[in-house]
Amino acid sequence: MIRVILPSLAPALLTGLALAFARAVGEYGSVIFIAGNLPNVSEIAPLLIVIRLSEFRYADATAIAVVMLVVSFVVIFAVNRLQRWAQSRIPTR
Repeated sequence: MIRVILPSLAPALLTGLALAFARAVGEYGSVIFIAGNLPNVSEIAPLLIVIRLSEFRYADATAIAVVMLVVSFVVIFAVNRLQRWAQSRIPTR
């Protein structure tokens, strides 16, 4: 199964990885540039991660990143389910 599926998926996976990395680098730069970093006012999660990493608090930075990742997956899953539901409501011809 791996010999059949993986070679077909490898180019798409590598392209997705490259695009995600490029997007992350761009988002990181713009977010750090715009963020005000006022405590309890304008702190944002990516900036908190950078601060925790500079303080060598790797577990805290990882926890924040994992929460952001889980929230991202939940939102993507919810949007996908909503699209499927909306598609099923459209009458077929």
